[in-house]
Amino acid sequence: MIKKGELTVIGPETFYCMNIENGFAYLQNILHKNGRPKKVKHEEVPHMKDGEWFIPEKKVEKKPRTRSKINLSSLIKDNTDLQVSRSAKNFLMEWVETSVGNMVTNAERNAMQLGHGRISAAHIHWIETNEEVEGYWKENEDYTRG
Repeated sequence: MIKKGELTVIGPETFYCMNIENGFAYLQNILHKNGRPKKVKHEEVPHMKDGEWFIPEKKVEKKPRTRSKINLSSLIKDNTDLQVSRSAKNFLMEWVETSVGNMVTNAERNAMQLGHGRISAAHIHWIETNEEVEGYWKENEDYTRG
């Protein structure tokens, strides 16, 4: 790994290692002494090793993906092998929309009571839906027909 006082090349520019602190190397462009040094993770700085250039690969940390759309059909396919009727899908979509709307309304009230200007996950109550319920509700068919 690069040491303080050594030179390195990143792209077309040459840098001088000014300091190494808290896992970061602070590199100053040798052509432009003014300005802030470039802060690079110490283990990702190209350096000479046994007379040859060693260019480490950058570690790309994936951030958790935020979903913006719910694909109900793919959720259903992932959780059952049975065919699912259109009325069942319509009923589930209605339930999802109503549940999310109610949860956001309640979360808004919780945030406002605490003086917060933004709703976070901590303001939302988790609705438990994994209890085993057996039955048949004919009125749900009527509900989806309108």
